[in-house]
Amino acid sequence: MNVHKLWEVREYMNVNGNMLSSELISMLQNSLTMLQTENHFTHMQYWGQLYAVDGDYHIAVGITNDAVADRRYFYTTDLKNWALLPKAKRRHRLLSLLATFPFRGDPTLKVKILDEAQEENNPDRCQVITEESRMAGTIANICDEAEICARGQLIKQPDGRVVINSNFYGLTGSEAQQLKSYLHIRPPQHQWNSNLLSRQDYNYSMDFLDSIDQDIPNGCWNLSLEQTGSIAYLKSLYWPGMTYFHQIRTPDAGFLYIGNGRKNLDVPFLV
Repeated sequence: MNVHKLWEVREYMNVNGNMLSSELISMLQNSLTMLQTENHFTHMQYWGQLYAVDGDYHIAVGITNDAVADRRYFYTTDLKNWALLPKAKRRHRLLSLLATFPFRGDPTLKVKILDEAQEENNPDRCQVITEESRMAGTIANICDEAEICARGQLIKQPDGRVVINSNFYGLTGSEAQQLKSYLHIRPPQHQWNSNLLSRQDYNYSMDFLDSIDQDIPNGCWNLSLEQTGSIAYLKSLYWPGMTYFHQIRTPDAGFLYIGNGRKNLDVPFLV
């Protein structure tokens, strides 16, 4: 969510019964504007909030040259001092899925994660990582599976760069009701021609990303239209707390995550 538009879209972003407070928005805009200036980001986004026992983590995203490849994630517990989140290693991504205990709010804290799939005498059964590494793995998993945009919000330029589309004017009512109108913000994982074969109105500058209608199982996204059909909401069943909204026929759109960082692994058995 563009940090400079938080006041405008505040009424639409109600996640898990939590609405962004006026105090939080003011503090975010002040501190993130400074972070954007210091790092020369072209766009600054508020990503969301990870619950922690001693003080929640707030996450932000800075974008420079490429809106997919050049995303830098930051975190803070005091809304003043932002630290760069390290790139998650594959091991940390896997271990973060096994952690069921809450975050504490101390990034330097060393945590033990038990892999019950390993035999008892296996030295890899219990591994120690920092809470910062666990957080990096958690956020990387959420981003890969649930960080999304509407078709047309991001476009690929002839030189290959992906940029935020300043001429995005929103989806139509019929488009907003289709899962294929929403795309993952990540490097494509499916074959490049998958969208070409599924869309009659294929446009490579917009359809280079994976659409969420291909996610497994069918039904892992909850799409609803509210406020007399003027607002589309998408909620991830895998990651409770991740909500995407779009005000139909307007540029207003974005996502926000507010949750404990735990994936619902039971989704395949629930839908």
